[in-house]
Amino acid sequence: MYICIEGNIGAGKTTLAVALAKRRRAHFLAEEFRDNPLLPLFYKNRKKMAFPLEYSFLISRHAQLHNYFNGKHRKITVADFSLHKCLWFAKSNLTKEEFKFYKEHYKVIESVSPKPDLLIYIHTHHKNLLFNIEKRGRSYEKNIGKKYLQSVTENYASGLQKMKNIPVIEFCVGNYKPETVREMVNHTDDILKKGIKFKYKTIVL
Repeated sequence: MYICIEGNIGAGKTTLAVALAKRRRAHFLAEEFRDNPLLPLFYKNRKKMAFPLEYSFLISRHAQLHNYFNGKHRKITVADFSLHKCLWFAKSNLTKEEFKFYKEHYKVIESVSPKPDLLIYIHTHHKNLLFNIEKRGRSYEKNIGKKYLQSVTENYASGLQKMKNIPVIEFCVGNYKPETVREMVNHTDDILKKGIKFKYKTIVL
C-alpha cells in the first residue's frame, strides 16, 4: 500500500506521515525538496524562478518515486508528498501560458508514475499555516503571505475534487492541539482496518 500525505505549506504533512508510518509499521518516504537550490531563489524572485522551480520539482519528484518503487519492495509506504502537488502548486505560480505547457508534460510523467492507494489531505486556515511556517523558522519561507497560501489551498480543493481512482481523506483542522496528529492517525488506522469504501471522506477535527 502506498499512502500520500498532502497539504499546503506548514500543514504538518511530515509530522503526520512519520506518525502514521510508525503506527502502521510502514516505511516513511520523505520528499527530498531541501536539496533543490532553486527554492530559496524562487522566494526572492517568484516571477523569474517559478517555471524553473516547478519543472525541477516535477522531474525530481518523479525520479524519487521511480527510484524508490523500483528498488527494494516494501509492503507499506507513507510519503509526505505526492506527484499531484506539482500541478496544484504550478497553477498558483505559473502564468496561463506556462501552466498550459507544464500541464502537458505533467500528464505524460503522471501516466508512468506510481499512483497512491490513498491520499490524505490536511486542510486548515491560512492563519494556522502562517503560524506553523514561522514556528519552524526556515529563512527562505519568511516572505510567504496569506494570498499565496489561499491560492494554493484553492488549487488543492479543485484538484482533489477532480481526483480519479484515488480515494481521499480530508482532515479539516480548526486549531492544532497536542492530540491533533494522534486523532488523524487513529481515524486513518480505523479506516484502513475496515477497508477503504469511499471516494472522498471529510473528517472535521
